[in-house]
Amino acid sequence: MRVISGKAKGKLLVAPEGMDTRPITAMMKEALFSMWQFRLMDSSFLDLFAGSGSMGIEALSRGASNVVFVEKSKKAIDVIKKNLKNCNFTENYQVCQDDVFKCVELLKEDGQKFDIIYMDPPYTVDEIFVPVLECVALSEILDSDGILAIRSRKEKELPETVGKLVKYKLKTYGISTIHFYKYQAEE
Repeated sequence: MRVISGKAKGKLLVAPEGMDTRPITAMMKEALFSMWQFRLMDSSFLDLFAGSGSMGIEALSRGASNVVFVEKSKKAIDVIKKNLKNCNFTENYQVCQDDVFKCVELLKEDGQKFDIIYMDPPYTVDEIFVPVLECVALSEILDSDGILAIRSRKEKELPETVGKLVKYKLKTYGISTIHFYKYQAEE
């Protein structure tokens, strides 16, 4: 796994040992960041269920001004910190080791807003997808013109609307689908 583009292009990233995380494929990561390329410069990026930190690190590498990594596993947090150090990133990020639901509430209380939110919940915890979508939608930590993307196994159905968010696109890559949400346009 490597950083694809930007300041840290080519830097090697490690993944936490074991089967608890599923690193995103280079093809899927490249497709997502190609879609987001004109939004990334000076953006605020939230990486929920961050795993190795690959997505947030890619955002930092491509010019995001602020990245927040949220991960519950101590093992994964250590890997994220190692990957950030290896890529020579020393600022413009925050690493939160805690439950995603708790961290979202803290980010809301802190008044933080994000241009892009990427979520990669564990496929093995099928019942977490809708509650975490609802939690983020109700928190309103997504900026008014922001994008939320959530990765699931391709068979997973996710709601068309969640709070004020509406699904506007989905893309399937191998065994995974990315569901894209944004705020519904005011009529």
